[in-house]
Amino acid sequence: MRLIESIVPFYFLLMLIEIIYTRYTKKDYYFYEDSLADLSLGVLSRIFDGLILLGIVFLYSKLYDLSIGVETLSKIFLGPSSFLHWIVLFVLLDFLFYLAHRYSHEIKILWASHVVHHSSEEFNLSVALRQSFIRNIGIGMFYLPLALLGFPVESYLIIDALNRTYQFWVHTRTIKKLPSWFEAVFVTPSHHRVHHAMNPEYIDKNYGGVFIIWDKIFGTYCEETFEPRYGLTSQLHNYDPINANVHVLKDLFSDLIHTKNKWQGIVSFFSYPSVRPDDLQMVMDRGVRDPKVWLSHHRLELANKVHNPLHRLPSGKFFYRVYLFFQFIFPTILTLYFLKRMHLFNLPEVSSVFVLLVFSFYSLGKLLEGKKEWFRVEIPKYFSWLFLLVYFFTN
Repeated sequence: MRLIESIVPFYFLLMLIEIIYTRYTKKDYYFYEDSLADLSLGVLSRIFDGLILLGIVFLYSKLYDLSIGVETLSKIFLGPSSFLHWIVLFVLLDFLFYLAHRYSHEIKILWASHVVHHSSEEFNLSVALRQSFIRNIGIGMFYLPLALLGFPVESYLIIDALNRTYQFWVHTRTIKKLPSWFEAVFVTPSHHRVHHAMNPEYIDKNYGGVFIIWDKIFGTYCEETFEPRYGLTSQLHNYDPINANVHVLKDLFSDLIHTKNKWQGIVSFFSYPSVRPDDLQMVMDRGVRDPKVWLSHHRLELANKVHNPLHRLPSGKFFYRVYLFFQFIFPTILTLYFLKRMHLFNLPEVSSVFVLLVFSFYSLGKLLEGKKEWFRVEIPKYFSWLFLLVYFFTN
């Protein structure tokens, strides 16, 4: 976690360079509201997913302790002092990421932990930071076998951070194609644009994190042949960070409650994301139960789908944009502060601050949407912060 946090300023520098380049070349790859929403989701993910990562590290350490008595290959030949130790772990972790990433698209309950990353209708470096509250549940669990192979938790965390760092730069439209030898082995922006596309030809392709060879081996590779359209096939059309994280889970439990066939409701948690219980299945028609068969039947319909972008502020709203920026910066600074110092506060205090931080980003989402009812959340937010600040200053 610390390695990633230390690199964050470099992420923002690259984003700034990309923004300047796209403005200079008159390419409409960024828009203000979407990027602020991306960054807000990234900050919120540090609160919840950071705590989940602590749980994953705890489980990893326990499994590693269980493997102490087992003379695994990594312990005999690949100790941390060996260069081969790091190379083997890097490749193994990327392979496990491929599996975790693929299943996060093919199993609905795992898709719920990943969908937020794909819900932006844009594709730029800010999207790389758009992460789920519970990402590490869907991805981190797949890394636990590395502990049984004898790789220490410190090694795992370093390689995981490097793997994530590599994945940042491929979220761009400014780099078209790289040399063929590089495209043949490594994940590139071209490969990852395909992965984020909603076009039927591109759905469920290019899951690799660092190496694209896993996709070529397991038949999920697709080359970029035309400009993708980004986002979900059913767009969110709002900037609510809570809804972005829980809408799939909400649909899952809603189906479970309303279906007459409870068994199918339970099974749908582990089915392809578009599958629902028979009595609630609205999108499948004429008895077509295979979602990929259904998708092929509706390629033309999806390909011609009208793109309905999210709300954009008029160009003249300069001071409103400045206000939005500070509404993002203030809770972001407080989030980073409390993550580093929350051990100094008791549980009710930490819980109160984090609830208010989530509420602040929720309020920002309403402001980004430009809805008139924003004052219904802004005014309670300010009173809540005032009450909390008075409490801390008087205690």
